[in-house]
Amino acid sequence: MERSERFFGVIAAVILALVVLPIIWAFQGFLLFHILTENIIIIIHILLFVVGTRTYKFSKNSALLFISTAYLYVASLGFLHTLSYKGMNLIVGIETGMATQFWIARRLLEAASLLAATFLGAKTISYVRLNFVYFLVTAGIILSIFTKVFPVCYIDGIGLTVFKKIAEHLIIIMGIITLLRLKTLRRHFDLVYVKVIGWAIAFGLAAELLFTLYITVYDIVNGIGHLFYLFSSSLLAVFIVQEGIDKPYTTMFRAVYEKSIRDALTGLYNRNGLEEMARTSFERAKRYKSTFCLLMMDLDNFKMVNDEYGHLEGDIALQEFKELLTHAFREYDLIARLGGDEFVVLLEDEAERAAAAQKRLESAMETWKATNHRRQKLGISFGIAIREIDSTVTLSELLAEADEKLLQEKGRKHS
Repeated sequence: MERSERFFGVIAAVILALVVLPIIWAFQGFLLFHILTENIIIIIHILLFVVGTRTYKFSKNSALLFISTAYLYVASLGFLHTLSYKGMNLIVGIETGMATQFWIARRLLEAASLLAATFLGAKTISYVRLNFVYFLVTAGIILSIFTKVFPVCYIDGIGLTVFKKIAEHLIIIMGIITLLRLKTLRRHFDLVYVKVIGWAIAFGLAAELLFTLYITVYDIVNGIGHLFYLFSSSLLAVFIVQEGIDKPYTTMFRAVYEKSIRDALTGLYNRNGLEEMARTSFERAKRYKSTFCLLMMDLDNFKMVNDEYGHLEGDIALQEFKELLTHAFREYDLIARLGGDEFVVLLEDEAERAAAAQKRLESAMETWKATNHRRQKLGISFGIAIREIDSTVTLSELLAEADEKLLQEKGRKHS
């Protein structure tokens, strides 16, 4: 997935925050605006929980697990905040200030969780214990609000209490400390997504500043604060999706792809990999007018190594020969093992350069044989095919030509 595609959710949030929700607010009133905004935020938080926790077996990222788990309990407090909001009349005996208590409790829990995540590092955490702790904390908060132990945060006709303003400033302080500690996450997350978390926290801080200024719960400042918080949550969603889905699945698919084009023993390209890379090179040659030289080679008397010392020793010999190849040729030359003791190198160069590389390989092979008595009977045979500028010859045709010349050389050696 392209990076721009990963931010489609943020684009949708911008449209919601700047167009759709303000229109609803203007024509249908603050209560409906608040319900919709909060429900969208709650859905985002629940999705963060689902994605982050269900993909942990792939991401293996404790900070991601910690943050996503926290958002389930943040969402539960957000749900109670929405139900208890002034004008909803859904909970018997509800007081106007209760919604503000749930809000401040929710934001304290969220800010503390984000800050705590920066201290985790590579520590392994127990998912069951984590949920148990969050359940106890959340249940205690809810109980304290309904039993009127939790400090009052808002009084009708007066506005915000001192406790509420202090709590908002505490949230801001925790957010600033989290921003300063984000550098600790760079070891575990891509830099661009660490910046995404930073922007999410920054928008959350802006929202918190606005929440210290409103007089009534239907205040325009309160509404704008909710829109900032919506955008903050959307940015966090981008981060969770990237770290929980995109990164681990991209890593897995890349590993599967590498296995499909690589030889398991030597790590060189296999035939599939050679064909794919050659196709790209030949397409590029249409623009840059290149000559290609294909060297096919196999090890003479390789069967004797297997017969005298066993197949394990034969595998070791192939791995050692692979090292000779990678040192004799350039990094951007395509080196492949077709199978057994048969190797191919495709060079984007004239025959003279290929011949020079061939001599380097033959010299390295003589040194190799001289330093290991188990390799003394080995030799090497070559078959060479040239693909001229503007030629339409395919890789298969080059391989067939080189193979024929290889057989001719081996025939001359045995004649």
